[in-house]
Amino acid sequence: MAGAAFDRAAVLDAAAALRGAGPVVVLFADAGAAYLIDNWLAHARAAGVARVLLLALDGAVAARPAVPGCTVVPLAFAGDLGALWLRRLDVFVLLAAAGIDFMHSDLDAVWLADARAECFADPTLDLVFSQGTFLPAQAHAAWGFVLCCGLFAVRAGPAAAGFLAAVRARAAALRDDQVAVNLLLAESGAAWTREAGEAPYRIAVHGRHFTCHRQLLRGAGAGVTVGLLPFHRVPRLATEGPALVKHPWAPRDPAARIAALRRSGVWREPAR
Repeated sequence: MAGAAFDRAAVLDAAAALRGAGPVVVLFADAGAAYLIDNWLAHARAAGVARVLLLALDGAVAARPAVPGCTVVPLAFAGDLGALWLRRLDVFVLLAAAGIDFMHSDLDAVWLADARAECFADPTLDLVFSQGTFLPAQAHAAWGFVLCCGLFAVRAGPAAAGFLAAVRARAAALRDDQVAVNLLLAESGAAWTREAGEAPYRIAVHGRHFTCHRQLLRGAGAGVTVGLLPFHRVPRLATEGPALVKHPWAPRDPAARIAALRRSGVWREPAR
């Protein structure tokens, strides 16, 4: 089932119906991540995000009771995590080639404001990514930072569609979309520029460091223009304080993820 065709027309029809409200917000979930859906939607609604597209990776999510503003489309999928990254990329290529601007968000990347305004503010950028920490090591060695695929924006068009198709082809062997994105850009010699007078700083985690910037970083390579959001706008560390989106790193175990979201102040305890 992992390689089975999915209903591309259904995905495109749903996305086209949502695009009038701005770039389409795209989420993916299976039964193992379903415990995150209500928390994400509650924060998004409070941030003014009224309509989203939830792509259901299994029947359990597809059968969830309808939620106002959340359009659910089932995908034919059954496979490991590497296969999931490929299925996500199939959807991303489809939307970009169809001219539909979109944002992808992991369900543990909790929106405290509508991230679309910031991510689509610069019309010259094809893609805008949040920042990761260290992986893949090749990109970290080249730049001091990496791009994260847990939250990113795509301004649809031939450039973005071509890049995402190349990512899909590379990820078929690597089995990791984030690694593929970073390696394609790093191997193309992607060059980055920062705002005049902006001073980078470093964050240490477990004895290692990565470089951060206080303003949007702009880059170009592999046929696209790319923006990198400041780390403090989408922190991967469990921190209190203001942010655009909080995406604290945690193991995939539900208890660990909930604990990280709770430490960041973005876990809404379920009603009893």
